[in-house]
Amino acid sequence: MLASVSCEGIGLHTGRTVKMRLAPAPAGTGIVFRRIDLLTCDSLSAQSSSLIQISIKAHPDAVRETQLGTTLANVHGVSISTTEHLMAAFAGVGLDNVFVEVEGPEIPIMDGSSEPFLRLIDQTGLRQLSKPRRALRIIERVTVEDGDRWAMIVPNKSPGDDSCEIDILVDYADPAIGRQRARFIADPATFRDDVAAARTFCHLKDVEAMRARGLALGGSYDNAIVVNDGKVENEGGLRFDDEFVYHKALDLIGDLYLIGCPLIGRISAYKPGHDLNTQLARAIVRNPQAFAVVSLPEPANESMLAEA
Repeated sequence: MLASVSCEGIGLHTGRTVKMRLAPAPAGTGIVFRRIDLLTCDSLSAQSSSLIQISIKAHPDAVRETQLGTTLANVHGVSISTTEHLMAAFAGVGLDNVFVEVEGPEIPIMDGSSEPFLRLIDQTGLRQLSKPRRALRIIERVTVEDGDRWAMIVPNKSPGDDSCEIDILVDYADPAIGRQRARFIADPATFRDDVAAARTFCHLKDVEAMRARGLALGGSYDNAIVVNDGKVENEGGLRFDDEFVYHKALDLIGDLYLIGCPLIGRISAYKPGHDLNTQLARAIVRNPQAFAVVSLPEPANESMLAEA
């Protein structure tokens, strides 16, 4: 990143205003969340120690909860929730190194998609850092299952193919969603044009139950698609016909980016969710025989950034 940028919005579950700042980080840092609201020390030495305690590095092993979003936590018990839409935006623009400073327990939900985070990053722009960008090239199949649900990643058919293909199928009883499929090459242009604007969604009948459990207190028609008995309740309807399945793709991209770098291979999933997505991410990193770490070529122009 060229400079720090800030935003604020409502927390999906707390219903409270959350301030967030994205700050440049050195090469090799990765994506690090900082719960600035918990930083209370005044002296520089005390702040340095406290920063470690309130920092959560994005990684599949940091996942602590996947109900209604992905929650990460560190060994000190400090957590940050609803990370997936921001992580998807980072994946979409190729942002590998950044400090995410948050004044609250969750990332603001914004409009329920990744698009506001893309606009935020666009305000500052990115720069290539000193180290080449790395990726994991899948060389063996990795699969996770949960009942009839599954997700997998397999090697590309051609050894010279450095792309990542995503193929997702969802199947809901409510006819407003029904059976939808999304299949695409996950490159920056496709993410920006076809994926980033897809909003999160819920069923109206589930809202009261969630709020009784202290969840979704900040949820509204402004930040989620609400489905009820075959109808979309939002006044403006859908942004595009297959918005539901593309949001599931967005979540998958964000959750898999906890690995910290792009994947080279073909990803497919049936009825994916945060639990399945993060299980696949963990299965990949815990099976080093399934991938090879490779360096990506330097970008041909400044709009395609190697590491930022």
